[in-house]
Parts: sequence; structure tokens; C-alpha cells
Amino acid sequence: MSKRKEQVWAGIDAGKGHHWAAVVDETGATLWSKKVDNDESAILSALGEILGLADKVHWAV
Repeated sequence: MSKRKEQVWAGIDAGKGHHWAAVVDETGATLWSKKVDNDESAILSALGEILGLADKVHWAV
């Protein structure tokens, strides 16, 4: 994705060993979807990638 969005929606399926996070835009198109290890550095990296997608991120767990 080359253009930063105004807003996106991020959902996280939290688990013990790993998490799954996905981000969609206003049309419901998936912009980002990844397995994230339950490790602080992996989580912080994923958060940085997600926050870089849009000016405003709406979160759901």
C-alpha cells in the first residue's frame, strides 16, 4: 500500500503462543494481516506497522 489512509480498523485475536492481527479499510478490504508471536518485540513491531497505515486506527480485541 503506497498511500496512507485517513482511518482503518484493526482487530486482534489474542492467544497464548501467538496473536493474529488484521487491518481493514472503509470498504472492508484487508490491508494487513499477520501472525504475531507473543513476544514484546514482535508485538511492538506489529503495532508500528499498523499505526503506519493510517492517521487514525480503531482497535478491537
